[in-house]
Amino acid sequence: MVGALRSLPAATWPRAVLYAAGAAVLIGVPSDLIDTPIFGRPVETRPIDYVILAITSALIGLVFAIRVPANPALDDDVRPIWGGFVSFLAVGCPVCNQVVVGLIGTSGALSWWAPVQPVVGLLAIGLVVVALKRRLATYQLDACPLPGAESGVGGQAGNDLASPSGGASR
Repeated sequence: MVGALRSLPAATWPRAVLYAAGAAVLIGVPSDLIDTPIFGRPVETRPIDYVILAITSALIGLVFAIRVPANPALDDDVRPIWGGFVSFLAVGCPVCNQVVVGLIGTSGALSWWAPVQPVVGLLAIGLVVVALKRRLATYQLDACPLPGAESGVGGQAGNDLASPSGGASR
C-alpha cells in the first residue's frame, strides 16, 4: 500500500491535506476536540482522542483526494463517511451522546462506553483503511488498463487476420 501511495500524482497530496483538514473540522468541532464557543464537553479529552482524530482525518483525506473514474459501479465513497461517523463516536464526549445515555444512562456511559471508545476508534481506522485500499486498487486499475483494452472490439487479432501476411489464405 505504501508503494501505491508513493506512485500517486503530486496533485493528490495538496487535495489530501485539504480534505483531511475538512474531516478534522467536521469531526473535531462537534466533539469539542477543537475548542469553539459553540460546543462544550463536560468530560475531559484524552490523548488517544487526538490520535484517532488525526489518523482518521488523514486517511479520509487520502481516500477523497484520490480521483477515480466516474463509474457508479466503482463508487465506494460511503465507507470513509461511515469511518468518519464511527470516528466521531470514538472521540466524542461519552455523556454527550444522547443515544448512549438513553440506552445505558450517564453512569453506564462513563463506566462502559468511555473505556470502549478507543476500540471503536480502531474500528473507525480499519473502516477507512479498507476504503483507502479499495480506492487505491480502483485507481491502479484505471491508471494501468489491461493490455489490448484500448484497442476496442476485435483488437489486434482481427487486424492480423485481415493483413496480407496474416492468417487469411488467398
